Amino acid sequence: MTVSTHQVGATCPSCGRFVGPLEKCPYCGAAIKKRIPLGYLRIVCLILAVLGVAILVFAAGGAATPLTKIGDIGATMNYAYVRLDGVVTRGPLYDPDTQTLRFYVTDDTGEIQAGAFRDVTQALLAAEKIPAVGDKIMMEGNLRVRDDFTSFNLTTADKLQIIPPDARAIQIADIGFDDEYQYVIVRGDVRDLRQPFQGLTLITLGDASGEVDVALSGDIEKLYGARAPLALGDSVEARGVVTYFRDTPQILLRQPRDLQKMDVDNTAATVIRIGAIDAARVNQRVQVVAQVTRVTKFSQGVRVTLADDSGALTLVLWQDLFDQIPNAHEIQNGAQLQVLGKVSQYRGEYEIVPQRASDIKISAATAQANVTALPDATTIAQNTSPLDALTATPRPTREPTAAPTPRAIASLSAADKDALVIVNGVLTRVNPFSKGMRYTLDDTTGKITVLIWSDVLETLALRDALQVGAQVRVTGKIDVFNDMLEIIPANADAVELLAAAQTPQIETRAIGSLSADDVDQIVQVQGALVDLADFSKGKYVTLQDDSGKIQITVFSDVLTTVQAKLALGATVTARGKVNLFRGKLEIVADTMVIE
Repeated sequence: MTVSTHQVGATCPSCGRFVGPLEKCPYCGAAIKKRIPLGYLRIVCLILAVLGVAILVFAAGGAATPLTKIGDIGATMNYAYVRLDGVVTRGPLYDPDTQTLRFYVTDDTGEIQAGAFRDVTQALLAAEKIPAVGDKIMMEGNLRVRDDFTSFNLTTADKLQIIPPDARAIQIADIGFDDEYQYVIVRGDVRDLRQPFQGLTLITLGDASGEVDVALSGDIEKLYGARAPLALGDSVEARGVVTYFRDTPQILLRQPRDLQKMDVDNTAATVIRIGAIDAARVNQRVQVVAQVTRVTKFSQGVRVTLADDSGALTLVLWQDLFDQIPNAHEIQNGAQLQVLGKVSQYRGEYEIVPQRASDIKISAATAQANVTALPDATTIAQNTSPLDALTATPRPTREPTAAPTPRAIASLSAADKDALVIVNGVLTRVNPFSKGMRYTLDDTTGKITVLIWSDVLETLALRDALQVGAQVRVTGKIDVFNDMLEIIPANADAVELLAAAQTPQIETRAIGSLSADDVDQIVQVQGALVDLADFSKGKYVTLQDDSGKIQITVFSDVLTTVQAKLALGATVTARGKVNLFRGKLEIVADTMVIE
């Protein structure tokens, strides 16, 4: 039997004869079926492979990267690709030589340093996508987890989304701890310009309510260019984020252009003649140099008549300001005064009203006989009314004694270290630490830390009355710690309560009755403690009553007094300001009581 060696498709399936590559049998006319060429199969396989890869890439690109909480990052996540959401709390820090950009991001679980390098930094600069303090951001990139440090590297510029904060206008005196990381607008005049170290400029702004430092970092100027030149007395508008430096608020500029000079004449930068003061100068700050021609007292302070060869006006020294002038006894007939203050008009007469003791510079009197002088510091220290002393018979000058000297906080400096002084003011912050308490004292001219060690605190009968808003007088030695001034009372008698803090009575609200209309209002709620969570500066406490539940943000200064009683199920009464955080109502507590 002969076996055909022809391949399938090479013979006619009808007559069996060899037809080769023909598609039709030449003998019987039957159609010949051909096998699919191998080349076609290869092409089809290639098309399917490319299509499969394209589908995988599309599916991967369309899937959102899961959100990772900063506090959940662990050692096993080194080089992991993650998405982080949070608020920028520090930065940007920029090195133009290495094209490195760094900033710090915080969420409700922790803080991490984020950075971009070289091409990514250049792309961010080109797109003007520079994260600044207060920005809410969403970013994707790789983690770098080391034994002692964890950081985040942004992989591409398009994986960074920035939501800048909304700015709101505020009076300087109204800036509080609950404004931290809020974007605010303040307007005032430049009262000081200084550079405490290379890379940081501080501009002190003042309005009618108080003063605040506006900070501009050198990194910001590297990124955006130098700020516009300013002079003392210029009226400016500053937009920035509230941050705290050693318990003192400051406004951090996000860009140099956020500090804009307003179109108001600067009448404080140079000395003007009294005769040039008219109705157009009212409410402006001016600087004059004139001679004292009369000193009189009134119920709330002292009036001084100043004159130069062009005219005269009245200098008004309110009692609290007068008490802070270290050499007030030199204000007498014939003395030369350089005064910086706001012009006002009273009963048709122009007055100049300084806002702090350092606004007054006194030269020696040119006439000494039969003049009415203000009391010296020794008399004030002996609790003699300075106003009563205006009409007293002049006494011979006393020899200097070691008695403490009443001082304005703004007049103190590192040169006063170890000096024994008296300062009066209002407590604006209360902060416990391991060896005692630190209080921030504000006398309207400046702020200073009152440091009370534990041994003194234990004997201080009025300890519970030292609350925010209390007016106190402190006698103590000046010390310098970390370049900041402190006053340290030696014993309990060196701290006097002048006026207790006023605590308004607030009706307790049902938690469910609170709404967005209550934002920025002070409220009080009571409920059961159902949840506790830590954050970097305190605790989140969740309270629940019959109407609902709400989160209470409790910072460490408030937390200290109730820490030992915090327990699930406890009945808690909390008072504070209503805030809206990530779409949810919360209360930032200023007081808390646990039954």
